[in-house]
Parts: sequence; structure tokens; C-alpha cells
Amino acid sequence: MRTKKLLLFEVVFFFFFLAVSNSTAQETEKKDFYLKKGKGFEFHFDDDKYLLYMDFRGQFRAAYPASNFPTNEDDLSDDDINIGISRARIKFGGYVGDPAFNFYLEQDIRGGNLLDFRAQIEKLPFLKFRAGQWKARYSRERVISSGKQTGLERSLINRIFTIDRQQGVSLYGNVDGGGAANFNYWLEVLAGSGRGGDLGDDDDLMYMGRFQWNPNGKELGFSGSDLKFHEKIIASIAVAAVTNTSPYTRFSTSGGGQLNGYEPGVSGQYTVNQALFETAFKYRGLSFDQELHYKNIDDNVNLEETTLIGNYFQMGYFFHYLFPKFPKPLEVFARQAFFDPDTDISGNNNYEYTFGLNWFFKGHRNKLTLDYSYLDYNQFNLENDTEHMVRLQWDVSIF
Repeated sequence: MRTKKLLLFEVVFFFFFLAVSNSTAQETEKKDFYLKKGKGFEFHFDDDKYLLYMDFRGQFRAAYPASNFPTNEDDLSDDDINIGISRARIKFGGYVGDPAFNFYLEQDIRGGNLLDFRAQIEKLPFLKFRAGQWKARYSRERVISSGKQTGLERSLINRIFTIDRQQGVSLYGNVDGGGAANFNYWLEVLAGSGRGGDLGDDDDLMYMGRFQWNPNGKELGFSGSDLKFHEKIIASIAVAAVTNTSPYTRFSTSGGGQLNGYEPGVSGQYTVNQALFETAFKYRGLSFDQELHYKNIDDNVNLEETTLIGNYFQMGYFFHYLFPKFPKPLEVFARQAFFDPDTDISGNNNYEYTFGLNWFFKGHRNKLTLDYSYLDYNQFNLENDTEHMVRLQWDVSIF
């Protein structure tokens, strides 16, 4: 049975598309149609009043002894060569009547899940509206597409602190007062049940806010590596916070789930409050990203409270700009990350040290990445567990 909140979201969708339909109802005699490559393969209609584009991206990965970071003690015993498709996505997007009325859809071919489906009104740069399902604009590392990262994969702490994809509505925009008085904001009201989840049986929603200062007067886009070689530094400093009460302690592409050590929850069991401080910049071939995370989990059933903290630093650099004989398409990157799963317990921190290389054939649309990670785990039995991981990945967009 649908809840009143679900009905409310459906009404919002209905009036959104009604407004778009009314704005594009006028007939025109000119019916131009042409194709070109841009955001993938683009179909342009009616003198560019309508746009539909499609794209396909695949990631092909070989890894030893595991394809990704361990999530429990048993994963540390893996000792296999893994070869396969890490991701396979098909994407559709475009606009209706005006680029300000745009939409985006992303389907996971490998897993069969609808990842993103969002519609947006972006008439005013300082006040925009979004409805649907998308990656909540909480942390930069998670918002950056898996195809536009500096590293082969996101850091060790992403699984712990991301709020991932959610359904809901959002107000956001850029306020430009000139020079350093340039800010972005995102205010989101979300279902709080993860990708594909409904609004649940209780009255709890997820509330998220992000505030970003652009000290150089320009927005730093959500992508890794300084492929454009910025002659002038472009940076961002952001803070964000989120609160939610739900059956879940973590979220992922699979939806709502539990961190290691937490039992499957019931409605309203876990109240989770999170905050982050984030910095990033790009300058003359150098890219830098950093996130400091705080997370508090209050178990309303077992009356237990846990605080987690984590941080990561990542840098990438094209050494060609320092040593011209160094291959221009080659980027070297490094990352260090850690998280403490319970600040009341000492000696249980987990660490990641990753070093890697990117070779860009055609920017992020066609690149080869090799990385090595040294992992130091102290969480599962408070004894030192270490792991070495080597991965090679080809990331390519077809259109």
C-alpha cells in the first residue's frame, strides 16, 4: 500500500512533467533532425528544441587477489585472479523544448538495476530543481562518476560514509557575487532507503545539505584528474551534513544495507547523523581531493551508540608538464585513506595506501588504469591483517 509520502512525490513528478509539456506544446513547421557525437551519440530534433543522447560505458578489470577492498574478515583470505566486467552502463539524457528542462537516465546492464532517473528545471543558475533518483550530492568522491575518477576505484572509506543513490527532491544552484564570493548549495529531501527503495512505513525522511565555496570564482566540476591543464588554480571547499532514521547503517548501489557488525534493522532502528569537510583543486596538471568524515549511529532498539571517523587524501599529476620526455597521456596518482569503525575502541583503525597510473587514450572516455594497494586492517579481531592488491582496468565509452 502506498504511503502518503510516496503519493506526494508522485504528485511532484506529475506537475513537473505537466509544466514541461505545456512549455513545449507550441507546434512549429521546421522539423530539423540530425545526428552528431557529443555526450555520446546525440539526436537533435526540431531546430534543436529537443535533444536525446545515448552512451554506453564498460569497465573491464583484472585483479589479484581481489577486485575490491575486503568488507569482512573472510574477504582477507581471498587468493584468486579475478577477470571480468566491473561495470556496464547505458545512459540516456537530453532536454525537452529548452535545455533548462532536462532529464537523465542510467541503467546498470550487468546488474539489471535502474541507477539514475532524474528530471531537472535549471532556468535560473541560483535556483534549480531536481526530482527522481540520483547520487545524493553529499561527498565529492561518490558524486564523481566511476568513469571520471582519478583512481581505478573509490577509496576505502567510500563504502562506510557514502549515502549513495536516493529518491527525492532537491533545490540547488550557484550564487555568484563576483570573485571569491562564489558559492554552490544543495538542499535535498530524500526517501532515505537507498537506490530502488520506497519511502517506508514510518514518517522518517533523509535530509541533506551541502555548502561549497569556490574561492577562485569558478565551479570545480565533479571529475578527477586535471586533463584540461588549468593555467589558473580552481578549487572548492565544502561542508555537508545529513540525518536519517531508517533500518540501515550504510548505502550502496545495491540499496540500503548494514556496516560490518550491525544486525539487519527494523523500521526506525538506526538514527544516523553524518558530516564532512572537503577540499579539492586542480592546477597545471595537478589534482587534489580530500574528505574528512564523521558518522554517528544511534541504535534505537539495542540502545547503543557508535561514532565513526575517516579521511582520505588523493593526488594525481601529469609529470610531462615537469619533464617533457615523460609521456603526455600518463598520469601518476597516490591515495591514503583510513577509517575508525568505533572511536571508543583503540587499535582498530583500517588503512589504505594506493599508488597507480592512468594512460588516457581519449580522456576519461578511453583510459587504462593500473594500481597497487596496501591494506592494513585492524578492525575484525583487533589483530593486524594486511593485504596487497593489484588491479588493471580498461574503461571505455563506446559512442
